[in-house]
Amino acid sequence: MMLSEIPFGRRLRYSLAGFAGGAVAPAAMLLPVVASGNFGAFSTDLLGHWSALGALALPLVGAAIGWRIAAWEAILHDRILRLEGGTQELEAASRVDRLTGLGNRQALNDTLATLLKAGKACSGTLLLIDLDRFKYVNDTLGHEAGDGLLLAVANRLREAAGEGALLFRLGADEFAVILPQAQRRPVAEFVCLEIEHALAQPFELAHGRVMAGASIGATLMSSADRDVAAPKQRADLALYRAKEIFGPSHAFYDEALAREVLEGLELERDLSRGFVDGEFYLEYQPIVGVENGDVRSLEALLRWRHPKRGLVTPDVFIPLAEKTGIIQVIGKWVVQQACAAAVTWPAPTGVSVNVSGDQFKDPNFVAHVLDCLVETGLAPERLTIEVTEAVFSVDIDLVCRSLAELRASGVRVALDDFGTGFSSINNLRLFPLDELKIDRSFAGQMLETSQGAKLVDLMHKLSETFQIRTTIEGIETKNQLDFVKLLGIGEAQGFLFSKPVGAAEALNYLEARLRQSEPLPSA
Repeated sequence: MMLSEIPFGRRLRYSLAGFAGGAVAPAAMLLPVVASGNFGAFSTDLLGHWSALGALALPLVGAAIGWRIAAWEAILHDRILRLEGGTQELEAASRVDRLTGLGNRQALNDTLATLLKAGKACSGTLLLIDLDRFKYVNDTLGHEAGDGLLLAVANRLREAAGEGALLFRLGADEFAVILPQAQRRPVAEFVCLEIEHALAQPFELAHGRVMAGASIGATLMSSADRDVAAPKQRADLALYRAKEIFGPSHAFYDEALAREVLEGLELERDLSRGFVDGEFYLEYQPIVGVENGDVRSLEALLRWRHPKRGLVTPDVFIPLAEKTGIIQVIGKWVVQQACAAAVTWPAPTGVSVNVSGDQFKDPNFVAHVLDCLVETGLAPERLTIEVTEAVFSVDIDLVCRSLAELRASGVRVALDDFGTGFSSINNLRLFPLDELKIDRSFAGQMLETSQGAKLVDLMHKLSETFQIRTTIEGIETKNQLDFVKLLGIGEAQGFLFSKPVGAAEALNYLEARLRQSEPLPSA
């Protein structure tokens, strides 16, 4: 603040106060003179002493100092205001995401707290949003492309969420939206659909066109929420469910969903503990030659006996194991255990092991399989690696290279559950296969409808075209077996031959079958 900008009234007040303060000393000198009336002697003394003359100048000096203090106070006040403004700016900046300009996680918490303090029956809807494929964009196109995608997403969110919506970026590819006006689920659901549609459209970035999509978890907020953690936790559980759905999707929190999600999370946590505690084990089911009933091999089937839940089925825990990444550890253990069991069986009976697509992402997977063969002494041709059509969605070049390396070492490769996925003829042509296994669902249909029968026959002919062996799963009746023989399918698997059995029972089963096939001694 310039000196000329200081209000005149303030300068006058400070000058008068300084003048009055400076007049104290001269007044003290004049009081005795006034009391005695000896002004002549005082004048002589005053002219003879410079200190006395200086004292008389003190009121003017005080007035000047007061004038100056007014300026110093104004400058100090201006600096305080600037510091306060800077603090407010810093505080505001600490609540904003620098990249997108949206509120950050702290801003979300503060906004939720304010809404919940209002104590309304419904405080609106909270949406938590996760982008799909963001990591892929970052990894393949670079962080600049990732930042460009986040900016574009923020802009589309503003348009799709509508007026009154409060937007936040929580970090990485996580966003949140508060819809204060969406106090009923249908209204919030409409906004969710708008966001899904907006984010599913291609993004034209400087680095090229990319696709994103999003998963959304939603929950209504109410006065029953005691703190900001409650609605955030509910929306997070709903988001967990939405992410399990293929493609852009949303899910609303409800009690049933919460129970299912929490059970899934508990199972995820129990997977590692259960593996360490030895709760996993293998059972084996025979695969037999259709013409003579010889046991060609046994399929190793992973089982989990949970101490509280009992037997957890593979269709429940395998996806969880793939999601958490522990499938790679468990998968290696399965290969080792299966090879160790198979080497005790009568040769040339082999063993089949199911392998998840995620296991091929482990650069040491092929080496581990070959090491297991060496360590156990099992001949490579007695091991079959079974994969499903889901591996086509991983990295087909990586999978093909890995399987080709295994086949070159003598290991056989089978395509399991054929007919349930989305294989193309080209994939089958490129894929190194020795065997095609028709899914059990077709065994149940082939005697019920002519279409089911034709489908099984068509898959068998396709297998013959590629010069690979055909096995059909799920054979439970003699009529099914007779029909399979009629079609010329070479191998079958199912309860008609044996249910899955433990390792010790598998050895007993094989020895018993071997004794049955031995010729009777001559007389």
